Amino acid sequence: MATTETTTAATVSGGPAATVLNHTVKPYNFTFSPFLREAYQVGLPADRPICKAYQTGSCPNGTRCAERHVTDGRTPSSSSHPTGGLNSLVCKHWLRGLCKKGIPCEFLHEYNLRRMPECNFFMRNGYCSNGEECLYLHVDPLSKLPPCPHYDMGFCPLGPVCAKKHVRRRLCPLYLAGFCPEGPECRRGSHPKWSTTLERPTVKPEPKTDEELRAEMELLQQQHQAHQAQFGHDDGDRQRDKDDRFGGRHGGRGGGRGGWRGRGGGRGHFRGRGGY
Repeated sequence: MATTETTTAATVSGGPAATVLNHTVKPYNFTFSPFLREAYQVGLPADRPICKAYQTGSCPNGTRCAERHVTDGRTPSSSSHPTGGLNSLVCKHWLRGLCKKGIPCEFLHEYNLRRMPECNFFMRNGYCSNGEECLYLHVDPLSKLPPCPHYDMGFCPLGPVCAKKHVRRRLCPLYLAGFCPEGPECRRGSHPKWSTTLERPTVKPEPKTDEELRAEMELLQQQHQAHQAQFGHDDGDRQRDKDDRFGGRHGGRGGGRGGWRGRGGGRGHFRGRGGY
């Protein structure tokens, strides 16, 4: 056994295996390398320390700082750099290889399906033409319903037809008896808050049938196609949705205008989908 280990170590220490395992890349220096390092921190080591001055509010060195400018959401200083929860979503530009911010980007640079941005098309229209193949998040509309305050107090007169969500909670037995010594820090159960100024509960609308949903989806598709045929392009709001879902103005990777240029630099005949 010892002879085998010695032979293997000797083989790795020299020869082609050592060239592969101990491969090192030559550092390339271009005329624009200093600009990339100062503006986008390209080429700096990834394990460099985090800038403490930037976390406290501002860094006097700005983009010329050799340390990482990262806002840690776990530190109290993150309140001075509000991100609105953006650092919990995947960067849509990074997915296409077009993010210019690099490490200081407020969004995540990782492929995580659970942290993908919400699909705007599904959120607005209730369906997505990509279906299960869509890379963006399809959130169930029922999960966005607010909890019913009447049910939280103990009883909702509308029952299952209530328009709000009925969440079952375990009540604290001491609180029901009259007094809980642990107060809001109690872990035995919830402490319902009684109120006499609640709004009257509303009845949820009747669910649409499959035929109604199918007709509504066909109508939305027809309106979208008619809009493209009439104007040749979408307005700003729809265009952003399309860019988010397809990666470009007409589904291309580069996000171009859909025009095609020949070798001579002139504009060709093909102008993309819905050309004008």
